[in-house]
Amino acid sequence: MLLLPGRTFSVKPSAVHAYFDKIQFWLRQPLDRALQNQLRQAVGHLHVEDGRARFDPKLVQRGELKQPSEEALHWVANRDDACVNIAEMALDFVFDNAGDTDDAYDFLDHHLVRDWHGAKQAIRKHDNDQRGTRYDAGRWAPNLIGLYREKDCCRVTGELYCLHLEWRANGAPALRRAGLKTSSDLVGFDHAKFWRRRLKLFEPPSPERLGRLVRNGRRGGSKKGPIVTYRLSGGRSFSFQSR
Repeated sequence: MLLLPGRTFSVKPSAVHAYFDKIQFWLRQPLDRALQNQLRQAVGHLHVEDGRARFDPKLVQRGELKQPSEEALHWVANRDDACVNIAEMALDFVFDNAGDTDDAYDFLDHHLVRDWHGAKQAIRKHDNDQRGTRYDAGRWAPNLIGLYREKDCCRVTGELYCLHLEWRANGAPALRRAGLKTSSDLVGFDHAKFWRRRLKLFEPPSPERLGRLVRNGRRGGSKKGPIVTYRLSGGRSFSFQSR
């Protein structure tokens, strides 16, 4: 149960899956065809492109792993020439029917926020997209939250009625803040800890309450809401505090 000031709403997914949706890396030694074919067996999709990185000309090949397995993550972590520069951490909420999925989407669309969201990083929604694709920043922003209904099913389990939430960290500073200081941090990454600090839900305030929030912010006061807990597949869980 998610309890927010002035509103009560039930979000009851039948399952929650946390995983890396995409990892982008650069290599100093390009992959040969045999290794590419081997790696494709351990990911949802592999894209490889030759060319030098603008930030380091010694890096000569870019790779993207979509829905990488643990085997693929270990492979990147063990490459001494791999430079990870983009990571997308995802949560898939699975529901019993389309109506519950739509209700959960509307709820998150209404309440989901991100700390340090600059004025230039406006929320963008693709109205003609039936998935309701929603991003809270431009494509190349250091941090970005994406939300949409999966068109077919959950990417990692094949379950129907899936709501996809992702956090994209772009560039070394954003990756460090996410807990990915080096490529070796991909292995054993604590998704529960990551989302505990970033899944934040707020009730949009009335003009009167907004004035009080600004005043309390200047004085250093705040009011916190109840703690909400989600259990992930694999036994881990994460909790966060709504406000």
